[in-house]
Amino acid sequence: MVVAELQTKVEKWEIKAGKCEAMAKEAKDKAQQAFYEGLAGYYTSLATDFRKILEKRTA
Repeated sequence: MVVAELQTKVEKWEIKAGKCEAMAKEAKDKAQQAFYEGLAGYYTSLATDFRKILEKRTA
């Protein structure tokens, strides 16, 4: 993957994480809230992983 593609992936996962965090705040019950919080954590982790790869590629 080239640097631009990696940056796009980072942005994609960060946006998804943000949307899930917002949905968790709007959740009507604890199960739904926990689901979206878990999903947000997963997407945040993906963004972090891609950011690390990006840093290695540009170093």
